[in-house]
Amino acid sequence: MSVAAGLSIKRIAAHQQHAVPLVLLSETARQSALPLLEAMVRESLSHGLRVVAVCLEQVYSADIMRQPEVAPVDRRPLPAQIAAGSAFSLDGTRRIDIGQLRADICAKLEQTGAASTDSGGVLVVIDDLEPLLSVSRTATLALLRAIRSTVSRTQSSRVLARYPRDTTDQRASGGPGASFNTPLVSAMLCSIADAVIDVHHMDALDTWMPGWYSDGRAQPFVSLGDNDGRRGLVRLEHKRPSGKMGYEVAVFEIDERLRPTFTPIKAAAPAAATPEAPAAGDMGATQVPFNLELTEKQRQDRAGVELPYLEAQAGEIYYQLDNEDDWDDEDPDDDLEI
Repeated sequence: MSVAAGLSIKRIAAHQQHAVPLVLLSETARQSALPLLEAMVRESLSHGLRVVAVCLEQVYSADIMRQPEVAPVDRRPLPAQIAAGSAFSLDGTRRIDIGQLRADICAKLEQTGAASTDSGGVLVVIDDLEPLLSVSRTATLALLRAIRSTVSRTQSSRVLARYPRDTTDQRASGGPGASFNTPLVSAMLCSIADAVIDVHHMDALDTWMPGWYSDGRAQPFVSLGDNDGRRGLVRLEHKRPSGKMGYEVAVFEIDERLRPTFTPIKAAAPAAATPEAPAAGDMGATQVPFNLELTEKQRQDRAGVELPYLEAQAGEIYYQLDNEDDWDDEDPDDDLEI
């Protein structure tokens, strides 16, 4: 994949942008981020990274799972557990031991050598954070922090996780009836992430970013009418090492090799209109509710007004010495021979 020097999202996907050990992909019910997540996993495999694939909801594509560099951590509910009712609690929450999941991931990282500073690089990919967040937000954040701390020992290693940013009416820690507070959860996840990539539907361009246009193509973006996971809009928020936030907007497409490509979106600057000079005496052009011109009598009266400072300049100045004044008739600059 060719990488443009000025587009951070391309460098992140190609592992040429370091200092981003935790990358989050956020999606909506209308636009899934799973195809982009799998495409970024394939890109990581092409760069020689080993992959720890955490499966909580679904297994990844067969071309990914058959790779010898992929070590799966499968925590999907088994059909027998679903049938017996042991996979879910009474309120519908998945029964997942996050502490055991953390131990299993760390064990896989030890096997791949991610704990070593001279290792090649490891990608830990989590297909969906929603089951973990529904069990415990605190434990999920602790899990992400721990994995991030481990993989950050090498520059090319990374954690890539996907979560739905518009999920509502889910159970979360906080007691019976507690809701999945999406804005709060998103804020907490973004606070620990080094980069957040929001995935949007293509026709969100007009409503989400008014005034933005395509990447140079003749026709503007139009609605696809359905959920095409292979093409969409992405918005990147990247925490730079300097502490500043970087923002980018691009179109992503998954090519025939199932790899991600990104094209930046540039704003079209509106042409500045040159105002026409109004004709003399044209009140319609000036739009002024009073007359700006002087009559002949007004000009004569104005010319005959004697201004105060001109009257002062025409007079003479008289000065009377005080008793304390020391008057000397000699020239004070006589010694200068001027």
